[in-house]
Amino acid sequence: MLLLDHQETLHDKDAMDSFREELIRRMKNTRLFPFYGFVTVYYLAYLPFWDYPPVTFSAAFFKALPIWSLAFFVRQTAGVQQPDIFPKEYYSKFVMLGLLISSIGDAFLVSRPTLFIPGMLAFMVAHVCYLLAFGPSEVPDSRIKSIFALAGVASFLYIADAIDSCVMQLILLCYFAVIFTVGWRAEARYERNQTYSALFGSIGMFFFMFSDFIIAIAKWKFYVPFAEFIVLSCYYVAQFCIAISTEVNKPAL
Repeated sequence: MLLLDHQETLHDKDAMDSFREELIRRMKNTRLFPFYGFVTVYYLAYLPFWDYPPVTFSAAFFKALPIWSLAFFVRQTAGVQQPDIFPKEYYSKFVMLGLLISSIGDAFLVSRPTLFIPGMLAFMVAHVCYLLAFGPSEVPDSRIKSIFALAGVASFLYIADAIDSCVMQLILLCYFAVIFTVGWRAEARYERNQTYSALFGSIGMFFFMFSDFIIAIAKWKFYVPFAEFIVLSCYYVAQFCIAISTEVNKPAL
């Protein structure tokens, strides 16, 4: 028994070491340097640590720049040649589409008091693109679907309780249904494929769901300290992970 526990511990350590090496390898890709630079510029220029950015065109532009750079990274990684705009490979094509449509949502959400719903709808369309990318990868006898369904219902009921508008509740229901379905598909894809590409996609969706949940809590439930910083940081990590999931697959330990 002790020997089995020791072997499992060694396997877990090897898996973590392998994951860390793979993450560092992908992060060192020079095609990602513009993303790092644009994120740094946005944080320094608009200081989202304390409050939301001003409602200006420049704030929307600089907020979307990191996402555009990730879309360009996906395009470069897929080896797209002129005059083509989008990758021919199915997964990369829909990830790139999702990133570009997400940037529209970014621009809308700079003006949250007036453009919150258009921003939600833009992100809903982006998540549909990610849903198409991850595909129907369910594993037989897996409990992942049930777990995400329960989490989605619980999250919706918790937030909807504080919303008076039936229309807003309906929009939120649709949004949660889509994003938790995408989260399930991303996790199921990893469960089936066991590759780093699938793993990074799954991690990305986890951060995306967490980011959106914080937005909902801060908007409808209660004050969250440093909400914009938490939301934006998790959001950029999410999109980063989804983007690097388009690189060549390697089996995960």
